[in-house]
Amino acid sequence: MVTGKHLELGIDRSVATITLCRPEKRNAVGTGLLHELGAALDAIRSDGQLRAVIVTGSGPVFSAGADIAEMSAMPGRDEFRRFLELIQGTFTALERLAVPTIAAVNGPAYGGGCELALACDFRLLAEGASLGVPEVKIGALPGAGGSQRLAHALPPAIARQMILLGDPLPAADCLRFGLANAVVPADRLLDTTRAWAERLCALPPLAVQAGKTLAYLGHNTDLASGMEAERLTVTSLFETADRAEGMQAFLEKRPPTFTGH
Repeated sequence: MVTGKHLELGIDRSVATITLCRPEKRNAVGTGLLHELGAALDAIRSDGQLRAVIVTGSGPVFSAGADIAEMSAMPGRDEFRRFLELIQGTFTALERLAVPTIAAVNGPAYGGGCELALACDFRLLAEGASLGVPEVKIGALPGAGGSQRLAHALPPAIARQMILLGDPLPAADCLRFGLANAVVPADRLLDTTRAWAERLCALPPLAVQAGKTLAYLGHNTDLASGMEAERLTVTSLFETADRAEGMQAFLEKRPPTFTGH
């Protein structure tokens, strides 16, 4: 366990868990937290044994959003622009980790907290959790990718409702509109998230990582380019030891043993 001032990074076998720990600020996302998150992502990238990452919050809140007190004290637009570059870059680095990421949303995730969850591959929500981008209510807008990721993830009318009215979506609606993968009782959230992570760890890592890349491309490029990338990727996977082992195990009706090669 690596404990910083704003978050903790724990590693248990092949799963890393990042926990936001700013209870006095309701886990608000400020410059200090972003630098610690960036360092945690660097550590995860350098550890070749990790197969999944969980992101969650301590206490009853996932994250109340960006640190408004810090932002309101910024002297001008240049410093604010640098903050936006930092938060966008850090969340994009999370989104583009090679290994899959799961947000365990234990409570309200608003503003920057919602955008942090949106940067993860999967979102599992506690029954009392909600996602929202209320920045319009203080004369601002989502600045860490929220307006764009919500527009990609939701029906247009629902994305506009969240961005223009600032109203949060409760967990059940997040699931209904495809913004969440599952909604579970709060006392089962971390166990359920860990079970999802363990399922990912049991799969051939090269195929999982390649699948994540293809899914990202499919969401952000044209069909022809995506099909070409799929053809090249699946062809390269055919040459891996894990592909050979997976097919042989299937034919022999036995559990496969994957090595990541």
